[in-house]
Amino acid sequence: MMDRRELLHRASMLMGGTISASAAAGILAGCAATPWVDGPTPMGPTGNFLTPLEMATITSMADQIIPKTDTPGALDVGVPAFIDRMLAGYYPQRERDVIRTGLAKVNADAKALRGVSFSQLTSDEQVELMKRYDREQYDYTRANGSANPPVPPHPFRLVKELTILGFCTSEPGATKLMYYNQTPGPFRGDLPLSEVGKVSAL
Repeated sequence: MMDRRELLHRASMLMGGTISASAAAGILAGCAATPWVDGPTPMGPTGNFLTPLEMATITSMADQIIPKTDTPGALDVGVPAFIDRMLAGYYPQRERDVIRTGLAKVNADAKALRGVSFSQLTSDEQVELMKRYDREQYDYTRANGSANPPVPPHPFRLVKELTILGFCTSEPGATKLMYYNQTPGPFRGDLPLSEVGKVSAL
């Protein structure tokens, strides 16, 4: 079995060293991204929390955050359904409201830009909006990081967190991105340069 605590730790490093308590609770409880096959299933894309429009938005955003290249992307490992399950089962109402309000704003921005929903924008248009949200969440987090009591997280921060966690704790993410080896092998002093720099989950 994979060490989920270690994978959680490594995935949090990709987020700058911190993740929410809700995300940690869901991962440690066993919630995982799993590939979705065509047809209605309990873990399908219209799960317990997100509406079809919200699921379409999350799907497009996750695909832009971790697209498929020569390795699987977020959609290949079932990240949208993972996000839905995490929100339904592990996130408090305050954070659910943040996500819901944030996704409504994303679609309102898309409609103002092109008169369509976010998922119907071109890839370049989606990326341009997401760059704006990324700058906003960075400034928001810096300005409110030490607020007492804590302020709600920025919605794009939650989307990124859930996307990265869902992918990194999936089998393809752990084995292809994070270079997971369940049992360390022998010392190799002649490691090829092509393998240097991989994020290791050991």
